[in-house]
Amino acid sequence: MAKQNSPRIFVSLAAPTLSALEALATHVAGVPVGYELRLDHLQDFSQLESQLHQMLVRLHSPQTIATCRMTAAGGKFKGTLADQAAILSAAVRAGCQWIDIEIESLQKGSQALLKELKPAKVIVSYHDFQRTPALASIYRRMARLPVQAVKIATTARYLKDNLQHRRLLKAHGRENVGLVALAMGSSGIPSRLLSLLWGSEFTYASPLNHAPAAAGQVPAEVMRSIYRVERLDSRTHLYGVLGSHASLSLSPAMQNAAFQAKHVNAVFLPCQTSKLADFLAFARGVELQGFAITMPFKRSILKALDWVDPLAQRIGACNTVALQHGKWLGWNTDAAAVVEVLTKRLRLSGSRILIIGAGGAARAAAYAVRAEGAQVVIAARREATARALARGVGAQVVPWDSEESLEVDAVINATPVGMYPHVDNLPFDLARLRVRVVFDMVYYPLGTRFLNEARRRGLTTISGLEMLVAQGARQFEIWTGLSAPRALMEQAVRAALGHASEG
Repeated sequence: MAKQNSPRIFVSLAAPTLSALEALATHVAGVPVGYELRLDHLQDFSQLESQLHQMLVRLHSPQTIATCRMTAAGGKFKGTLADQAAILSAAVRAGCQWIDIEIESLQKGSQALLKELKPAKVIVSYHDFQRTPALASIYRRMARLPVQAVKIATTARYLKDNLQHRRLLKAHGRENVGLVALAMGSSGIPSRLLSLLWGSEFTYASPLNHAPAAAGQVPAEVMRSIYRVERLDSRTHLYGVLGSHASLSLSPAMQNAAFQAKHVNAVFLPCQTSKLADFLAFARGVELQGFAITMPFKRSILKALDWVDPLAQRIGACNTVALQHGKWLGWNTDAAAVVEVLTKRLRLSGSRILIIGAGGAARAAAYAVRAEGAQVVIAARREATARALARGVGAQVVPWDSEESLEVDAVINATPVGMYPHVDNLPFDLARLRVRVVFDMVYYPLGTRFLNEARRRGLTTISGLEMLVAQGARQFEIWTGLSAPRALMEQAVRAALGHASEG
């Protein structure tokens, strides 16, 4: 079991050569973390012991885990059990304090294999790359082995799979045998961020701005500075963002920066799922105090709430929920944000606004600008949905791809077209439209192709970043009752976008 002064975060390094491994490690140099060396990714094992020893001396690593995972256990090593044992033994002699060996190898090699790995501490690991099975029996079987720690990593097909790891850690996380438990994949990110809080011996991260060695790994510096995973405690309130692409959301960077600036003991998590019922089970299981809602749940969430603000009810879309006195209350902060960013560029009363899309964001924009006296025109691929929205706000509908006959004061892209990774896509060709102001709600990337085209034409542009901060500030104020640190929230989003573009 790890000592209290051991790292709580181990950065997984995977590369074909030791020099490439060392180069990855330099991205977290100076950060108090340990390293997990994925030796199964190496292409050449000659002189491993001497070269690895020299590398560890240069890295000044306080703790290092060496693993050489077989292909049968999800790794890349194709050698024999004896070859694997020889490589891990060389890693011990080179100075690695921990050895991670998968349960499959330990079962084949019997406990005699453990003697070859002394004096290193041994982690026995279990991986399921398809799903999250019942974990209690798996843990009991592994905890009987003469090892110092047990690691269980499964794939989260659903957010609620995180709850299995939570229950396991709460039950066994502080026993004599150290326990590391987490869920892989985008839906498993909450378990990586909360595992230390739940009782995990440590957690795993990726090198800053580099591809992870396992699905769902978060860069070490992001885990420490944005999520503060080592500082979370029993009094930390949990918030999150719900969406089918929540792992790409910049809201966690923005809201966590605001929590820190205002000294609020809270953390904001990405909650990615394709099923609303899955999220609701997760939210109740971890007792989320509030959450933001993104595509495609802004409308379907309404049925799950105990109270909905009248504006959100009229819009038929909700993007903000807070837990108050055991009840889930819903608002729409998109609407006020749309008005805020547009009125800095034009007078809405009497203006003619084209809205592209008919989903939750489009509905908020349509109701918001209509209430300010603007004329609204809607174009969407789903014409029936567009017509239903138009009836609600008294708007005009134009067929998709027929905008060339229009003259409007502003156009709003309220669709995900142009969002990463589909950055070359355009909602439509601006050459076919006479317009003064172009507003793109997509914020990742910050400079979408749509906005770049508008700038080349000399048009006034509004980025999704401005909208994101405006609606996010209102969310923060609903959740905390404190004034939002807007400038700092924008700075945090810009920094997160810069890191994402470097990765």
